[in-house]
Amino acid sequence: MTATRVLVVDDELGMRETLCDILQDAGYEVSAAHDGTSALAEVQGQAFDVVLMDIRMPGPDGVTVLQQMGPPPPRVIMMTAYAVEDQLRRAMDAQAFAVVHKPFQVGYLLNLVEGAAESPS
Repeated sequence: MTATRVLVVDDELGMRETLCDILQDAGYEVSAAHDGTSALAEVQGQAFDVVLMDIRMPGPDGVTVLQQMGPPPPRVIMMTAYAVEDQLRRAMDAQAFAVVHKPFQVGYLLNLVEGAAESPS
């Protein structure tokens, strides 16, 4: 059985590294991207089961990246520290699996990733 593949996308280095460490410790195969452009390149270059992506980033934001992911897109969990209703609505309209607000509990995040990984495409 292969490990679930997760892509972490966040422009904040500390958050990106922390999330990668948490997910690797939980047994996931993890890759990282620092912005929307590199996230799209990663998704086009290899298959991911789950993408954990910040909404607000320089360049294309997370919702725009989600909308540009080719069919079928991986299950995407959007993260935000800013509760901007318009962005949250855009994320859900773009078929985000879930939106989680920073800061979040590690256990909650791991449960979301597991749920997304087990969800049918």
